[in-house]
Order: sequence, then C-alpha cells, then structure tokens
Amino acid sequence: MGDANLRYRPELDGLRAVAVVAVFLCHLGMKSFSGGYVGVDVFFVLSGFLISHIIADDLRAGRFSIASFYERRIRRIVPALVFVGACSTVAAVAVLLPDELKAYAASLLAAALSVSNVWFANMTGYFDPAAATQPLLHTWSLGVEEQFYVVFPLLLSLAYRFGQRGVSLLVCGALPVSLAMSIALTPEDPRSAYFLIHTRAWELLMGSVVALGLVRPPRETWHRETASALGLLGIALAVLFFNDKTPFPGYAALLPCLGAALVIWAGGGTLAARCLSFKPMVFIGLISYSLYLWHWPLIVFAKLLLVQPFTPSQQLLLICAATGLSVLTWRFVETPFRRRVRAERTRKMVFAGGGLSLGALAIPAAVLVSLQGMPNRFPAEILGIAAASQDTSPKRTACHFDGTLAGDFDKSCVLGAPVAPTAIVYGDSHGAELSVALGELAEPRNESVRELTASGCPPALDFTYPSKGECPGYNARMIEHLVSLAPTTIIVATNAIAWTHEYPTEFTRGLDSVLRALSAAGHRVIVLGQVPPHPNQLPVPATLARKAMLGTKPDAYAFQPDMKALQDLDATLDKIASAAGTTYISLLPTLCNENECKAAMDGAVLYFDDNHLTVAGEKLIAAKLLAPVLWPAKTATESVDGQKPAALP
Repeated sequence: MGDANLRYRPELDGLRAVAVVAVFLCHLGMKSFSGGYVGVDVFFVLSGFLISHIIADDLRAGRFSIASFYERRIRRIVPALVFVGACSTVAAVAVLLPDELKAYAASLLAAALSVSNVWFANMTGYFDPAAATQPLLHTWSLGVEEQFYVVFPLLLSLAYRFGQRGVSLLVCGALPVSLAMSIALTPEDPRSAYFLIHTRAWELLMGSVVALGLVRPPRETWHRETASALGLLGIALAVLFFNDKTPFPGYAALLPCLGAALVIWAGGGTLAARCLSFKPMVFIGLISYSLYLWHWPLIVFAKLLLVQPFTPSQQLLLICAATGLSVLTWRFVETPFRRRVRAERTRKMVFAGGGLSLGALAIPAAVLVSLQGMPNRFPAEILGIAAASQDTSPKRTACHFDGTLAGDFDKSCVLGAPVAPTAIVYGDSHGAELSVALGELAEPRNESVRELTASGCPPALDFTYPSKGECPGYNARMIEHLVSLAPTTIIVATNAIAWTHEYPTEFTRGLDSVLRALSAAGHRVIVLGQVPPHPNQLPVPATLARKAMLGTKPDAYAFQPDMKALQDLDATLDKIASAAGTTYISLLPTLCNENECKAAMDGAVLYFDDNHLTVAGEKLIAAKLLAPVLWPAKTATESVDGQKPAALP
C-alpha cells in the first residue's frame, strides 16, 4: 500500500505556496486571478495525499494509533487557529455592528466546533455579498478537512486489514460517489455543493489515490515531466480563467484537482518540481497555513473600514501585513506546538490543551451570541443609522413574488387608497420598496398602484439564467395579462447593471421586447434608471454607522461607483426606451454628481443593503421624479422637504 516512508518533498511546499498565493490574490480583488479560489482545492488534494501517506506508513509499520493521529492534527491545526481567532475577535468587537458581531460570534463558535462549513452553507454562499463581511468565512475549508479526518483514518485502518484490495475498494468506491454528488448538486444547490464534506471528499481522496499507490507512478522521465507540466498548467488555467460565475465545484473542480494530483504523482526532479522547490516558494509554503488564516480577516476588516475597492498600494500593504503576521505566527505559535515529545502524559496534555483552547474561543463566542452582539457598545444615534437595514418593504412576504414565482397577476397587491390602480410597478426586487413608497404617496391623493415584482426576475422576455429557470414563463404570463389591460402607466424597475454585466445581449433584447409589447398595447411606460451600487457589496447602513462613529455624518458621506459604467448603462437604457416609444428617467442626477453618489439624503438613509433603496429612499425618489408625472394635478402645489418637486427630466 503506497511507497516507502514519506520523505520531505520541497516541491509540495512550493505547491502550497501556489495555492495560498492564488487564494490571497483572488480575495484581494485582482481580476487576473479571478479563479484563485481553486487554491483551496489544491490544498484539499495535498492534504489528502499527506494524511493518507502518513496513515499508510504507520499502518505498514504497525504503529498506527487514532490517538496519535489526532494528537498530530491538534498540534498542526489548533494553536494558530485559536491565536488568529482570538485576534480577529478583538477586531470584531471594535469594528462590527451588533448584527454583524452576532453573526461573527456564531461563525467563531462553528469554527471552534469544526463545523463552520455547515454553518456557512446555511447562511451564505461563498460569492454572495454577505460573504464580504464574514471574517471567518475561510474557515469553511478547515471544517471540511477536520470532518474528513474524523472518518477517513478509521475507515482506512479497517480497509487495511483486507490488504490493497480493501484499500482500493474504499478509496476508489468513495471517490466517484462524492464526485457524482458534487456534479449533481452544483447546479441544483450550489451553496451546499460548495461547502459540505460529501461534495468535497473526492478532492481529498484524489490525493489519497496517489499516496496509496492506487495509480502506478510514472517511471519514464518524459512521462514525469509531462505530468508535472500539465498539472501546473491545469492549476494555472483554473486560476486565470475561472471566476465567480463558474459553476463550482462540480466538473470545474476536476481541473485544479487533477492538476495538483499530477504534480504530486510526477514526483521530484522534474522541471516543474525544481521551480516549485525555489527557496522563497518553499518558505511561503511553510507559512501557508498561517497566511491562509490571516489573509481573509485582514481583507474583510480593511474592506469594512476603507469601503472603496483596494488601490494597488493598499493591496501591497495588506500582502505585507498578512505575510509579516504569518511569519510571526508560524515561528512563535505553529512551530513550538508542532514539536512532538513522545510521552503518554504529553499526549494527554495536548488533548486537554487543545480542548481548553477551543473552549476559550467557543465560550466567548456563545456569550456574544447570547448578548445579541453587544448593542450597548454604541450610542442610540449609531444604532438608529444601522437600523435602516430594516427599512424594507413590509409587503415583501405578501406582495413580492419570491423565487418560486408561483404568483400570478390576480395575486398581485394594490397599494394605497382602496380604488382602482392608476399605475403598475413591474420589475424585479428593485421595484418592491418603490411600490410601497408610491402606495404611501398615492393614499392621501386617493390613488393606488399595483405591485408586480418578482425576486431575481428582471422584466425581460425570454431571458433566463441558471438559478432562475422559471423567469421566462413568469414574464410571459405577466406581459400577456398587461397587454390585455386598458391603457395605464407602467413603471419598469430593475437592477439592470447586474443583468447587463452577466448577460448583456440576452437582457437588453428581452427588455426591449417587454417595452415594445407594453407600448404597442397603448400603455404609458416609464423605465426607471439604475440605482448606483455601493462599493465592495458592503451594506450602506452599516457603512454609514461606522463612518458616523468616526465623525462623518450620513449626509456628508459619498461613495465613488464606476461612474463611466453607470453613464454607459444610462445611455443604453435610454436608447432602448426611446426606440420602444417609452420614457426613461435616470436616477444619477438625483443621487450623484459627476464623480460620487450619496448614501443618505435629507436625513434619510437611502439604501438598506448595497444596491436596494430603503422605503424612505424610494419615497424621496418617487416624490421628486414620479409623483409629478403620475398625479400632476395633485402634486403641483406640494413640496418635498420644503422644495418644489423636480421636473421630469
């Protein structure tokens, strides 16, 4: 079973360096390394190889012990994890708002219990906006490995009793089953597929295949050179060409995993191995665990404080800070605890110390959760600003169709006075709060509006994307009903920047079809412009609260989106609207100047997350831009915060 005892292979530390650098640069937002997250998959293969080789060596020598195995894992994993977790908690208490701190504490508790992958699978997707404010998100991979360590050594030791055949049946039976689950689950439930052990175990088992000699190593030099070169090429292609839209893990994870396995399988002495054995690469590999632990909390806290995307100088500063902290952690935390003294008493001390250390994380984490994130750290003014995150449509459950899109026109809501609606809001989630705002403005005028909005479903005919296959049918039903109505005013609201970024041709063609169909039916159609997204997908209320802690009032804060992209989108939407005989109203003149946009106005926080306006924000927009158009006779003498409403552009 496998080769002789595992000798030190410097190229494997070099491969660790490739993995951790790829992850770090990806997380820093460097677009050239958009697929750098596959470094974690390389780590999985390496881990599976090393662990399997160690267990096989011990089994062959007759010295394998579960207690000894877990002792080594505790020495390797726990000290640095506890140290970085403790430092991150100090920063979290200083920087995070109550809801954020409560979520952080829950993730810390999950990390201490080795189930953070399960926690995050139920809380957020790896690429979701909420991930940007989770300092311990990266510990999900430790959860996967630790769960693998709980089961695999026991199974391998049992299989070893049946010789090579038993080992082959275990590994070569479990690997394809796990891979099949990964492939099947990735399109259906990408969050679970990404985080959970049953869809990731095959990656560690791929390393086991190499370690246990289940595939004969190449003997010819050119075979080894070719295998190692192809392996590095596979990893590089994944790092450079994958991105957050790549369905992952599934089939896509085969590329970096096979790449890592080929490099390991080829052995030392190849050109690729010599490159990976370059001393600086080896050193980065030695500190890779600490570097992995440090890099993400530093990035998250820097994002929260700086808000805007990192500049090159800030990226360099973060690299230096993470590297410096990692070297110190490796030297003074990792290395001393990894030195092993063979004594039963020492082993008991390791288990006790590991348990107490993890308890030192878990107990404060549980306390922070029970204290609801310690809101008493902040004055009422700060908490009031943060509370804008709750200023969402109270009608979302009743009136905003969710992801199932089970609703139809007859189930849609009429908001405002109990009279027939004079306008309809049709769109995705960007129309939900707008509908409520218009309803509140309509009621005192004895008017009403109908809400026709669906989550993640833009107003575009024959347009779909992988996770929302129901949208074409839903939109077709809505348009069929709308064109049958007597002429009315229809306001189209959508998060166009998201759709044009991912599916520019399909979305613009679908939107054009919607506008032409509604216009041809005699409706007056108003297309409302794009809400400028807040940088780094950071929630605006929390950002304003943190800025207020540092002395910046909400109305004084402005952010810098990609104005050129917004202006180009404005021009595109205006052109589509005009060609269809409809009206386009841009939000940029109201919310932005030439370079930056407001996050609060007239004392109201405009956003409840990074791209949706609050009800208060939508009400301000509706009063200034839509009410004068919808109800001109009833609005001409009114004012908005003491000023005449702005004229329709």
